[in-house]
Amino acid sequence: MSVVPIERLRLNKQIQFERSLLRELTLQEVQQDVSQSFQKLFHSYTVFESAIQEEAIEQAMEAYLLGAEASQFILSGDQKEDVINRYEVELNTISADFADYLDYWHHATESHSWLIQRAGTICEKFFKRWWMAGLERGERRRRLKLH
Repeated sequence: MSVVPIERLRLNKQIQFERSLLRELTLQEVQQDVSQSFQKLFHSYTVFESAIQEEAIEQAMEAYLLGAEASQFILSGDQKEDVINRYEVELNTISADFADYLDYWHHATESHSWLIQRAGTICEKFFKRWWMAGLERGERRRRLKLH
């Protein structure tokens, strides 16, 4: 009989939890939100589809899983506002990085500058929305012991 390190067990459990959460998430749901949030910033649909959409979907899933991870603190008795504050730095980092990514593509495509100035606010709202969705679904899965 072999001994399995506890870190490996925790990692396997976390991977199973994330997979189960991602099964609940539909690609169409994320794509629709990405289009509504960011397509108006770019006049070229080709640029949006090839560069922006894919990265936004990936980052939305990251925020979603981060929110799901945070749900463990709500179940341990922490207030929702405390949990939100605990993850604020990470969420702001995701938002700022994606806003920089949009700024890069803005300069590459020479889009209107007044649209890109709103990108930071749009990014914050977008990733906060997906973080909250992950938090709520993660909390529900943990309460129902579906993890």
